Amino acid sequence: MATEHHRNEIGGNSSTNEQTYVFSPEKAPSLAVVDAVASASETDPTALPPLYNAIEPDALDAMFESSQPGSTRRISFSYNGFDVTVDGGRAVTVSLE
Repeated sequence: MATEHHRNEIGGNSSTNEQTYVFSPEKAPSLAVVDAVASASETDPTALPPLYNAIEPDALDAMFESSQPGSTRRISFSYNGFDVTVDGGRAVTVSLE
């Protein structure tokens, strides 16, 4: 399944970008985070540090396992120099720290 990608400028400052990735329900949130950060940093996903250095991947996946689109569940954390937010609407938003 393809992941949709949106780049939004924050506050009109072109040097600060926020990127939002909408992922399919079949994709685990932990994998979506790695893909989103890899895309934002223009890095191969296998070259990133392990996600578990930032957050427990199984716990992240479990948190959204039964979440329905439009859910109000949301978690934010730092990973590989980015602020990452995952929400129940199946979106991952990344921005530079």
